[in-house]
Amino acid sequence: MRDLLRSDAVISLPTMFAGQLILTTAAYTLPVAAPAALPDMGVPAVFVGFFTSAIYLVAMTAGLFTGPLLSRLGTVRTMQCLLLAAFAGIVLFNLGWWATAALGAMTIGLGSGPMNPSGSYILARTTPPRWRPFVFSVKQCATPAGGMLAGIIVPAVLVRYGWQAAVGTVALGAVLVILAIQPARRRLDAERPPLRRVSPGSVIEPIKLVLRVRELRAISVMGYIYAGCQLTLASYLVVYLTERLALPIATAGALFAVFSFCGIPVRIFWGALAERVLSTRSILILTGFLMAAGFALTASFTRDWPVWALGLVTALLGLSANGWVGLFFAELVRIAPEDMAGDASGGGQFFAYGGIMSMPLIFGAIVAATGSYMVGFSVLTALSLGAAALLVASVGKRKI
Repeated sequence: MRDLLRSDAVISLPTMFAGQLILTTAAYTLPVAAPAALPDMGVPAVFVGFFTSAIYLVAMTAGLFTGPLLSRLGTVRTMQCLLLAAFAGIVLFNLGWWATAALGAMTIGLGSGPMNPSGSYILARTTPPRWRPFVFSVKQCATPAGGMLAGIIVPAVLVRYGWQAAVGTVALGAVLVILAIQPARRRLDAERPPLRRVSPGSVIEPIKLVLRVRELRAISVMGYIYAGCQLTLASYLVVYLTERLALPIATAGALFAVFSFCGIPVRIFWGALAERVLSTRSILILTGFLMAAGFALTASFTRDWPVWALGLVTALLGLSANGWVGLFFAELVRIAPEDMAGDASGGGQFFAYGGIMSMPLIFGAIVAATGSYMVGFSVLTALSLGAAALLVASVGKRKI
């Protein structure tokens, strides 16, 4: 622990955590506010998946520009620019017209894309290697914490002041964090990656790296499925609970907060165990099986289920579908060639965001075609099992 406390990770970790917290809150605010916001725009709430997909369609491309951004701006200045993009996206969404709302979602995506690769770069540079799984997991706690904030704050403000005031609260948070992380610039932005010219070749280098290295490919396919399942649930959970189970939006928002909160302790727990008690790969496999069990139970929800039972299943999904991302990035960095942690993270994230972008659309199409959320959640169950099985196969004879 002493080597960790003496490293620059004590500065880089809270800096990246604060930025990721607000960026994630901004992305999760849209699906939480959707039951009230989208009908005001003349859009059925079930189409929330299209707005979520718009965020991550842009994010998966924007993340590929992380290397050039870091070399020109440094990590902290890059994070400030990402927060500014989130602020602008929220303002556009708040204009209340479906076209500006869609543009706002895409602008939030500009901020979300380079978020994880830039954090992976600075944490890989400032953290002692044996502490990386733990530090990466702690940093990724900002994602469920952001979802928890969205699930608690947005419904509370929405009920009293309306959805535009609720969404606007997150924009204020972005401004405050931009100012709060400014002092860290002098220490963390002094050393930057070598200057890289922006060209088609440099932009797609992270993808080429992932496709070139077999272990990176396997982890990235897993990331596509796990991330797609996670964000599909985050996009549709509140809509599902309010429309099909007739729960009040405040109750549905509280269950969303449970899903988000449970991702915080489990990320720290898995991060502490990884590479000490179990291999990171083993934990990722176990996560897939737990996720499949949670989706199977979610498919069976009816209006007869008590809220406490819904909460238990939501907690299981939070412990699984919301607890793997830090280990995913730690594994990408571990496998990556020397000095290519940012590219490996960017390439792996490209595939993960591909799942985030496409799977909510597929889920929405399934629900629209069949009229059944049960069918949609059954598909997520099968995909989770398949991804876990793929990781087992990729291990081969390697001891896990």
